[in-house]
Amino acid sequence: MTPRAPERWRVCVTHDEGPGGPLASALAACGFRPVFCPVLEERPAGRPDRVAAVAARLEDFDWVICASARAVRALAAARQAPWPRGVRTAAVGRRTGDTLIRAGADPAPLVAEGDGAEALWQALHRAAEWHDRRVLVATTPGGRRTLIEALRGAGARVEEVEAYRMCPRDTQAIAADWTTARPDAVVIASPRAAAVLVGAVGAASLRQLEAVMAIGPTTAEALTTLGAPCLVSPRADFGEAAHALESVRAERTVP
Repeated sequence: MTPRAPERWRVCVTHDEGPGGPLASALAACGFRPVFCPVLEERPAGRPDRVAAVAARLEDFDWVICASARAVRALAAARQAPWPRGVRTAAVGRRTGDTLIRAGADPAPLVAEGDGAEALWQALHRAAEWHDRRVLVATTPGGRRTLIEALRGAGARVEEVEAYRMCPRDTQAIAADWTTARPDAVVIASPRAAAVLVGAVGAASLRQLEAVMAIGPTTAEALTTLGAPCLVSPRADFGEAAHALESVRAERTVP
């Protein structure tokens, strides 16, 4: 494939966000033109009454752990009171940690230096004794259970709450948005997003692109299994993914 000039790289955002979203902003800062084809959309939890009930008693927990900024926002929105001071918090990723701080978490949340649930568990394991600790983990259907199982294995009393859902968009709508987007590259942030996108537009559509960038190794493994080989961001972070794609573009651009 003949490399395109840098300014013509249209990078598809499959995350459900607009032009000012975190991935789109990171791509624009690296000189790309973000185009949009969301494959999953956020919807309220199946039991909003349960989210509200749990959010109302956050002070009952020793720790509140959130895997995404969406989970933080769902809990904060459901709680009709300020975030309780003194409850320890932990986050998967810097963006989630920043969202907890904005929600009022004090002390500041524990955020692992590495990416993903495994890295966070290692940090948590070093930070506290978990036997009989009361821990709330905000989840979404289909999310990985690595952290929950590790906490329970260490003796913690874990309560789970489904804070929100991510549901696939209509296949025809995804295909239409993909055609309109005319991407040169794409960034994919989860195995589920990979499966939904490939189901809607086909693996061949991804293989024709200049680059397919997976946010992490789990997503990369899913894409490879689906027949869409990809590159992997060095960290599960939108900014890092954009910079990694920028390096790929530089390598493939004709001098």
